[in-house]
Amino acid sequence: MHNSLDTRERRGVRNTHNIVSIIFLSLVALMGLSLSIVLLIKNASLQRQEDAVQSELDALNAEGYYTEAEAKELVEEVKLETEENTKNSIRDMIQEKLENGEGATSAIRSLFPDQIVVASSGRYYFFPIRDDIEKHGFEPSDFEVGEDGFLDYVGDDTAVTVKNGIDVSRFQGSIDWEKVSKAGVDFAIVRAGLRGTTEGKLLEDDYFVDNVEGATENGIDVGVYFYSQAVNEEEAKEEVQLILDLIEPYDIKYPVVIDIESAESDTARTANLTTDEYEAVARTFCEMVSQAGYKPMIYGNVKSFTLLMDAIDVDDYDIWIAYYGLPMYYPYHFNIWQYTSSGRIDGIDGDVDLNICISDY
Repeated sequence: MHNSLDTRERRGVRNTHNIVSIIFLSLVALMGLSLSIVLLIKNASLQRQEDAVQSELDALNAEGYYTEAEAKELVEEVKLETEENTKNSIRDMIQEKLENGEGATSAIRSLFPDQIVVASSGRYYFFPIRDDIEKHGFEPSDFEVGEDGFLDYVGDDTAVTVKNGIDVSRFQGSIDWEKVSKAGVDFAIVRAGLRGTTEGKLLEDDYFVDNVEGATENGIDVGVYFYSQAVNEEEAKEEVQLILDLIEPYDIKYPVVIDIESAESDTARTANLTTDEYEAVARTFCEMVSQAGYKPMIYGNVKSFTLLMDAIDVDDYDIWIAYYGLPMYYPYHFNIWQYTSSGRIDGIDGDVDLNICISDY
């Protein structure tokens, strides 16, 4: 009896275990089925998204749009093509300028319109054009050479009045000033003298008296200039004193000018002057001329007002700029423009410097 009960109990336990196992396996199967359904749904959703994206890309491509990678590749191609075209354009432009007779400096300057380019001793120097220095304000088309060889102002500013002038020294020899006057010359800047480039000796120009008196007697207004090689303020004062002694008997209406140029020689006494030293000489000269009752002026070329002096440091004085060719390259203000060294004037044998004055002296 006891054994029969144990057997039934054991069978009951086994039956219970079987039921539990069946239930557990059923739950596992249900969870697996649910997970499969979820994965199928997600896969279907992803497939629909992928199909939608691909459809959109196909539509964009059909409309001429590009993928990001394709766009980057196209940008790089355009960049390389632009660089090549720019290089070729610059090369062709320089070649054309050189073939047309323009010098290398002129060709290079055309590539840097926002800078002043200066060639000196086999090198090029670049000076940014400053906004704190007064500009002359003329347009490239405001001047043209007339049939008489003089530079004419043809701009629209009715307030601008100009006069024709020359500058002379012993190199022009004996001048027939009556013929010069009839040729249309309004003023003459006469060299008073110079200082030697090596020994520094002060010299009066051989034709100073003849030129001042000849010009004045024929109704031509006169100014004077001095080729300076002063290396300090004391020497600048010596040069001014020589000028004042020479011009004292005459009616000098145009400025008294200091000529500051590079001597282009390693042995010149000014060869190693610094910018500050050049500027000190110029200021001393101008201040002493002004104190004597004359109008001071500084003469120079583009190199003078960039490499030798800083234009802003002499901006307070009247400027006589030497630049040959049209249009004017120097951007800052000027009062007299020496536009050629090969002018021809009746009454003068050979070449002579021609000038145009835009200030009323």
